[in-house]
Amino acid sequence: MIFRTNIPAPEFPFEINYDSKIMLLGSCFSDNIGGFFYRHRFQVCSNPFGVLFNPVSIDHALRMLIRPESFDKDRYFLKTRDLWVSFAHHGRFSRENFEEFERNIDEQLEKASRFFQETDVLFVTFGTAFCYKYIPRDLIVSNCHKIPNYQFERIRLDVKKIVSLWNETLRLVREVRPDIKVVFTVSPVRHAGDGMHENTLSKAVLLLAEERLVDNESTFYFPAYEYLVDDLRDYRFYAKDLCHPNDLAVDYLEEKVSESFFSQPTMERLRAISQENRFLNHRRLRKE
Repeated sequence: MIFRTNIPAPEFPFEINYDSKIMLLGSCFSDNIGGFFYRHRFQVCSNPFGVLFNPVSIDHALRMLIRPESFDKDRYFLKTRDLWVSFAHHGRFSRENFEEFERNIDEQLEKASRFFQETDVLFVTFGTAFCYKYIPRDLIVSNCHKIPNYQFERIRLDVKKIVSLWNETLRLVREVRPDIKVVFTVSPVRHAGDGMHENTLSKAVLLLAEERLVDNESTFYFPAYEYLVDDLRDYRFYAKDLCHPNDLAVDYLEEKVSESFFSQPTMERLRAISQENRFLNHRRLRKE
């Protein structure tokens, strides 16, 4: 008897190896898989703006990587309470001192932009179709930074808006990197704060938008969402908040990424590095 829906690892017409340069932008899947690539010593740049959730903010970040000079600090920077924050960045970039705040963002943007110019594979993970517009500046933000909610308008993006925006951005991407491979995913993390029905509608919008963006020649879809929601489909694969995948589920997603993108020589090198990492971690634990 079969007690689960087994989704085979999809095949792609390209491989990721240790010569590949990999960039990841978007929701938590980007952080998780980016960490996997980093631990196993791939050439990777993961979420240089921090975790981003909605397609518009991810699009803005990508356009800034293409043209760093387009970053309008007057529009995105704000002093709130005792911190400087950026509406284009995650809260981990916030600082009390403006010079430190600005320098850190400038350095990260310059470094990530240089990396993008040589990127071979770009993973883009949409987390939610809901976004927030900062009313005083008519600006869709990446993070609300605990600013009072009456200053924001909540919007649910539609499929047409996302597809139109991203078709243009993909065109800009290919002007810089004509041979780049773009892999879209939808984050399996449930945004319970939106409401369960609203979360389902949000994920449906993202899935439909990505379906229209994929051409299976230069843009592709990796079923991270389906692996957790349809394949694993059990709360034992979720963290305590019952919304995020736990370590076991993340390990499973990493296995599927490996099966889909890595050749046998790459897998052999990855296993050797993994064994070396375990040895080094064991030595550190013994010293402590």
